[in-house]
Amino acid sequence: MPGFSGWAIHDHMAAYYKFTQAKHGACNAHILRELQGLVENGSVWAGEMRAFLLERYGKVLPLPGEAATQARQRYRQILSRAELEEPPPELKVGRGRPKSTPGWNLLRRLTEHEDAILAFAPVEGVSFTNNQAERDLRPAKVKQKVSGCFRTNRSARVYARLQAVISTCRKQERNVFVTLRCPSASPPTRERVGSYK
Repeated sequence: MPGFSGWAIHDHMAAYYKFTQAKHGACNAHILRELQGLVENGSVWAGEMRAFLLERYGKVLPLPGEAATQARQRYRQILSRAELEEPPPELKVGRGRPKSTPGWNLLRRLTEHEDAILAFAPVEGVSFTNNQAERDLRPAKVKQKVSGCFRTNRSARVYARLQAVISTCRKQERNVFVTLRCPSASPPTRERVGSYK
């Protein structure tokens, strides 16, 4: 990670932002889940922001210059209304930070990391979420939970390589079993995949 200079799509963990040489994008699936929770509790601005993000995601991306500028202005208008709707943190007597509501915390994050949240709209190749990366890692985490850990580094490397091949085959709509049995064979076309036993 210290040498990474591409786009890192993540869930806003503060430690990620310490890698200043990388360009940061937000996993908006996390943001949408938080916004939905606020909507269920009666928040109006959260519903507007959720609809705004989904609408931008539904458009042809990347947005051209003028459309990207308008999207940013709309984003800021929603945040301005959110500041009127969300109660500020309660003043606390004594030590410690004042207690904030989940809506206020999300509002602060949306304000501070505006560029990361909107990165998917104007920049080609920046994804709206990091869900695919999380799906690719999930089998390894499940294995770790069930079995603990690998007995040797070699076993861990073999497992990681097999998982990478399986994941790639699924993305390319290739037959996993055929590829594992004969990796040098030409990739089967979509029509041929179903014919393999």
